[in-house]
Amino acid sequence: MIAGARKVPEWESELWSYVSMGDGETCPLYSQCEGRQQCHWCPSDNKKEVEKINRFIDDDEFMPSSRESSKFDFIKDVRIGRIFTLVRKLAKMYFDKTVIHCPPVIIDLVSLADDNRPIEVHLLPLKAYHGAIWRMKDAWVIQLNKNDTLARQRFTLFHEFFHILAHCRATPVFRKRGIGGGSFNEALADHFATVILTPEEWLRKKWPEVKDVNRMAEIFEVPRPVIWLRLKALELIQ
Repeated sequence: MIAGARKVPEWESELWSYVSMGDGETCPLYSQCEGRQQCHWCPSDNKKEVEKINRFIDDDEFMPSSRESSKFDFIKDVRIGRIFTLVRKLAKMYFDKTVIHCPPVIIDLVSLADDNRPIEVHLLPLKAYHGAIWRMKDAWVIQLNKNDTLARQRFTLFHEFFHILAHCRATPVFRKRGIGGGSFNEALADHFATVILTPEEWLRKKWPEVKDVNRMAEIFEVPRPVIWLRLKALELIQ
């Protein structure tokens, strides 16, 4: 079940103003980000590492070994940036609209992306992408790759959820990456999908009980790399 909608808070308006300011490829707060100044790490300065995250998230089979794990230690620094903090607040706001108290997160939340248009979801045998969105006259259409696992489809669905939110609230229309390229906006959408599907409170409660990445991925119904990166970012695993 889902609770009713509410007015847009100031911090959310702040988020969409930043998205509107940006070019989609680099962080619009680059020159004034306190997080960047504090920890000297920024996605815009470390595009290779961001691309490594993107490739890792997209690969359902790959899991880093204990030796490789340290190469992702920088993931916790991503959380410091203001715009990522706002994206997490956005994810929590929508997560709080559900009255479900245990994983997995229900996909009905996606219906809240646009107050004026319904959201239709179609499974298609996509070749180049996990998913795509189309804004029609009277509805949004989210296309998901029917060949993907259910966990991957769920992650893609919430990734596209963020794109729809940005299309509705940011000006100009939210920019997306081209074939073969990455972008800052794609990183925001991935971050939103990760956070909303793996709520921190649930992770901190479940991880001491489970202590197994594969089992956690099954419980939360997300791809293994997604749950691993989230646990790593929260420093629940080394």
